[in-house]
Amino acid sequence: ALGQGVSEVVRRIFPVDTRLVEVVPPKVALGDFLGGGRLDEETTRRLASLPGVVEVYEKRRLRAPAVSRFDGDFFGRRLRMGVELSIEGVPPAYLAADVGEAFRDPGPEATVVPAVVSSRLLEVYNHSFADARGLPRLDADRIRGFRFPVTLGASFVTDVARGPKKTVLLEVVGVSDRAPLTGVSVPIEVVSRWNTALEGNAGPPSAVVLQAADPGTVPALVRAVRSMGLEVDETERRLALGVGAAVRLTTAALSLLAMVILFLAALNISRAALAQVAARTHELGLFRAVGARRRDVAALVLTQAALAGLVGTAAGIALAVAGALAVDHLASRLLPDFPFKPDSFFAWPPWVFLLATAMGVGSAVLGAAPPALRAARLDPARALGSAP
Repeated sequence: ALGQGVSEVVRRIFPVDTRLVEVVPPKVALGDFLGGGRLDEETTRRLASLPGVVEVYEKRRLRAPAVSRFDGDFFGRRLRMGVELSIEGVPPAYLAADVGEAFRDPGPEATVVPAVVSSRLLEVYNHSFADARGLPRLDADRIRGFRFPVTLGASFVTDVARGPKKTVLLEVVGVSDRAPLTGVSVPIEVVSRWNTALEGNAGPPSAVVLQAADPGTVPALVRAVRSMGLEVDETERRLALGVGAAVRLTTAALSLLAMVILFLAALNISRAALAQVAARTHELGLFRAVGARRRDVAALVLTQAALAGLVGTAAGIALAVAGALAVDHLASRLLPDFPFKPDSFFAWPPWVFLLATAMGVGSAVLGAAPPALRAARLDPARALGSAP
């Protein structure tokens, strides 16, 4: 249950869609000399034609720097701050499942541009920045409609005095796990126009996202992409896999320890059942004498062991749940609030209880199997002739 709970937290921190492959240009563009290794219209068409690809989404980054200076009312509190902003253009269809029709190109004459922020960024803000600055916590519904100015071609960290500048107003229309953690997403057509106005041309895509029909086809798809001289951005996937592997390894170690404990329990049950069979020799002999078959005697011993295992398992599950509740209570009181802090560190899917019951009862029956066979082989005459 602890492993399941921590795994859910990992999935919240790294919400990796196993069907998506993000293709990026190689760091060393040797492919240019070989007619490949760069993202352009022809490469995008080749990527779209790869087996298993059902959708293709281009991404285009704003090549000029951008800053946001905000000074005014921020949900009932005064806020004055400036931040360097990363802006990424994506097709509306890429975020349609999260934000619907609100995210679309408003046209070149529009004064307000729709933007989408990362749901993980909102989590970090709520549990870190908001508390430190005394600002209100926000959710997806509350932040929707919030507007803030952005100056394109300006920077707090580099000298960009030369060249044009442009001030636009961004309006948050939703949140999504697919939005960049350190910036905002706007329609790709908008970024193309901004790049053209500020840099002279729209520029090539910064990445191309391929959506596979089935996660099982992704490894072959990655190999095909790399054979074209391109790379796959697997930063978050590697982090998720690394943390997930650590969680699975810890869970496996605890599960192995539990198996050892169950094995020792089975040995103790076997010894106790042997002593019980020896003490009930006369009773079992009488049972056989009145017509009980060998398998009836064995079933009697195994049934009693199974009932004992069921009672013990129920008590163990109750103690485990109580212990988990105590840990969650102490964590909520003693641990500070931090991003992605779960309400519970444990998850209790039904199969956890079914598996625990099967393992507990199974170990009890396994331990009672040798005594049951011994009881089934008792000779009724000798058993009745022994002292009761």
